[in-house]
Amino acid sequence: MKKYTVTATKKDGTTYEGLMTTKEPRVTNGLIAIAQADGAWIYISPDEISSVEYVPVVETLTDALSGA
Repeated sequence: MKKYTVTATKKDGTTYEGLMTTKEPRVTNGLIAIAQADGAWIYISPDEISSVEYVPVVETLTDALSGA
């Protein structure tokens, strides 16, 4: 499954980073959900976000063999 590093920046400059298996943002109760690297989720109001960046993670042979 393809993974993406996600970086969401709020208008106040706060940045959130995560790793997701989808390129489309998840919307829950009107909030954009970002899966963080530690497994926690952050929910941000779309009005607060200035940018969201999705960068494909390049899978290495070691990752493929380990099932990561």
